[in-house]
Amino acid sequence: MPGPDATRRVLLALAPPLGGALVALATLLAVPGAATPKRVSLPDARLAGTRAEDCAPCHAREVAEWSASAMAYAARSPLVGALESLVEEQVGRDATCPNGAGVLRLRGGDACVDARSGVVATGSGGEHWCVSCHAPGENLPRELASGWSEPDSRREAGSNLRSAMPAWSALGDARSREPMRDLLPAEAREGVSCAACHSTVGPVAAHASRTRGYEGNPTWTSVATGLTFLARPEDARGLPGIANSGYHLDPRLLLGGAEDGARVHPAPTDATERYLASSEFCGACHDVRLFGSDVRGAARGEHFKRLRNAYSEWRTWADAEARAGRKAPTCQDCHMSLYPVKPPGTYAQGLVAPSSRAPTRVASHWFTGVEIPFAAELPDALVDDPTRDADGVPVGLRARRDLLLRAAFRMTLGEGRLFGHKLDLPLTLENVGAGHRVPAGFSQERETWVELRVTDARGAVVYEVGRLDRPDADLADKRFLRVTASDGVPDGRGRPQGLFGAEVVDGPDVPSWNPDPRLGGTRFVGSGLINLQNGFQRCVRCIGFVDASGRCQPGPDQGRTRADRYADGLYDPDTGECRSNLEGEQALFETYFPVGALDADRGVLKAPDAIVDTRSAPPGVPLTYTYVLETLGRARPFTVRARLLFRAFPPYLVRAFAAYEREQAREGRRPSGAQVDEKMLRRDDPVELARVEGSVP
Repeated sequence: MPGPDATRRVLLALAPPLGGALVALATLLAVPGAATPKRVSLPDARLAGTRAEDCAPCHAREVAEWSASAMAYAARSPLVGALESLVEEQVGRDATCPNGAGVLRLRGGDACVDARSGVVATGSGGEHWCVSCHAPGENLPRELASGWSEPDSRREAGSNLRSAMPAWSALGDARSREPMRDLLPAEAREGVSCAACHSTVGPVAAHASRTRGYEGNPTWTSVATGLTFLARPEDARGLPGIANSGYHLDPRLLLGGAEDGARVHPAPTDATERYLASSEFCGACHDVRLFGSDVRGAARGEHFKRLRNAYSEWRTWADAEARAGRKAPTCQDCHMSLYPVKPPGTYAQGLVAPSSRAPTRVASHWFTGVEIPFAAELPDALVDDPTRDADGVPVGLRARRDLLLRAAFRMTLGEGRLFGHKLDLPLTLENVGAGHRVPAGFSQERETWVELRVTDARGAVVYEVGRLDRPDADLADKRFLRVTASDGVPDGRGRPQGLFGAEVVDGPDVPSWNPDPRLGGTRFVGSGLINLQNGFQRCVRCIGFVDASGRCQPGPDQGRTRADRYADGLYDPDTGECRSNLEGEQALFETYFPVGALDADRGVLKAPDAIVDTRSAPPGVPLTYTYVLETLGRARPFTVRARLLFRAFPPYLVRAFAAYEREQAREGRRPSGAQVDEKMLRRDDPVELARVEGSVP
């Protein structure tokens, strides 16, 4: 629990957004024996009407910590907002749907319909698929909505959601197509707020057992065939509510009166308290399943794509720990405790509220993660505060992030060996601090790489890889020659074609590891960049020529870029089949945007056809990369320095979204301005996680 001085600093920094109540309470908390705040009567309103400032008089510590967390900015994240807008505006866009299909928004009467199948495309990927996890307070169960006063047009027939946001209008109401941040009421813009978590009573029921009410997004619908596919196979195993906002909200838990008068709300049931302390609660949003069948996942019988997999990765690890006779820490034991200052599961002691009878175990509400929110509303003072609280936990978000990241890995340099003019240099990375793979979360955009420098006896560089010339430089395994982040140009039949892609060529650090790390494995030999970042792939066919080994080689006037020898293959979103003149892994081409085209000029803008999730480091498994380096003409001994680095987002992603947002703002589609700009890269600084040095005689 923060000491009085630290608490006062945090609360005073929060005064503008949270109002005078916190400033007054900061003074009370700093004075021994301060008076207990009076009981506050919350309005009998829908869930989204409850604000953090309503909770602050009794829970100032929790509100102060939450206010400096990514949870508080989940609905105001610039990259989340820009990605959500791109998907809605470009996926499914054609001559009959020129403003985009809104595949992840609420479906209304003015919806886009696929011209070939006649299936409604609006909402087909999951209504409010992004909104429901990033702004949970925007949802209200139907059975509790009798007093809801929003216009009927916002309560669409067939939807399991009630929302203040208007349904997506294909041709009519332009406001309905504005960014999420401009449509959410102020209360819902608080993101994963006090109300969102503390009105959750448990998981939603299994999809098959539901006939009405809120479910989140347990399914998606194919616009090609109209078939519906389940995104929660856990339902069949008796574990409902995993993934895609599978939480069950009951506003009465927060808004109802307490019987004993000591609280403004009733205490949760024992079952709810157990759920809120479980990893399954986190799994309601920290597994994310995307519409369409993954080319690889279809072989496992999964007809969805695993965009985020943190809970499932934790579950695999926790089950292994149980088999070994060890109890695995929960998500909360690491992200809501004193870890990594103290061991996982070590919690602070303090008063839950000023009226509490005695100190008890209290959960941290920092929710420390691996990124610093880009949101301009997050003050720099909360990012860079250099102080620590009474338990030794850094108050500043950056310092807490750095501690968490540095606890994740152990890096060791093995004994280098010379074989003639070749130097074999083994480097081992081991995830020792996380109960899931690292990077986790949006792992396709989390860079975790090795910077290696080998010099000879004269100080001359023998080999170098992974070095950045400046913090906002892209890694040198690839070069982006040209990025198209615009509405594109009409095709030959006058249909608008959205593009979001890049011309990419090999860079000097292009990896050459055997076997290919994207296929999994624990021991690799070769050279080039080591990067644990996962990735996106699409089904392609070769338009160059296929060599004897089944690889696509460039034909005439090809080979300038990575993609120019390929065209899109025939991908079936229902089955995950990739029809191509290439086989297996050769038919999957890696792209670098979560939604995009094949390159800067070609291909339909769409979600990936397959997602790489095996380059990241599993918990407790050493990964050894043995560099094989040329030393001909070099003087011994050799000096080796390696650093393991992390960056939350690759700069090329931020720059591409900034370019797209600038164009949308010029077209008048961004009432409050572009959602992303390059200045946000200042909060995307690389972090050193580990460093090793050695020599080879």
